[in-house]
Amino acid sequence: MSLTHHVPLWAGLIINTIVASLFYMPMHEAVHGNISGRQEKWRGVENFVGAICAIPLGFSFAAHRSSHLRHHAYTNNPDRDPDHYTYGKLSSLVGKWFAVAVISSFLPFFAFIPALRKVLPQQVQRSLGADNDRTSGIIQLRFWILTTVALAAAFLLGVGWPALMLWYIPGRLQALWLLFVFAWFPHHPASETGRYVDTRIAVFRGSRWLIRGHDHHALHHLYPQIPHYRLRALWQEAAEDLVAKGVRAEGRALAATGPIVW
Repeated sequence: MSLTHHVPLWAGLIINTIVASLFYMPMHEAVHGNISGRQEKWRGVENFVGAICAIPLGFSFAAHRSSHLRHHAYTNNPDRDPDHYTYGKLSSLVGKWFAVAVISSFLPFFAFIPALRKVLPQQVQRSLGADNDRTSGIIQLRFWILTTVALAAAFLLGVGWPALMLWYIPGRLQALWLLFVFAWFPHHPASETGRYVDTRIAVFRGSRWLIRGHDHHALHHLYPQIPHYRLRALWQEAAEDLVAKGVRAEGRALAATGPIVW
């Protein structure tokens, strides 16, 4: 609509930022094999879904899969969890998001000039080390080249500003929301490691729709191949047993033991 001038670019930017964030959930399910399940013949379709979702999100599916599975393996470990930079005070999240947005936009400079990383927040520097996988780095660089060439081509073809406002910038902006609802909120205060204590169940009014099942994020870490839309029902069955084992339940969650810790 913005391309045909029915909607101004600034409004299209807001709309597309919201729409872009919706693509994360199918990508996330593809990361865990929840689309193909045990059907090997659907694995190609699953990878295709993940790759397509990467376009509006603005980051590589293959690189994210590697990073995300490492997060599951080392949750809350400050030296090995790639998401650990998001943890801490909520007020610091915007600054960390901005640092990552800068890295994503100028990736080759940070990749090949290590001294530049010293300007980044220490937690971000530490997480770069935790995510320091050569193969993943090459994949990210290749994705950066493709997206940068696509953006440059859009400007050469005279549609650069729409591409920037309706695709490139929304991909960067939606990342702030994803960092909040899928990294910071489910793990806060991220001070413990262990199967039952490294994340939580934290429910507030409307969280079911805003976070799409991951207000029951502890269940996702315990059973990552259960689709997000089944987590709430699973909690109804297993809440008491899991709370007894140490799972934190907060806010409006069934079997909650206290308010949501912010």
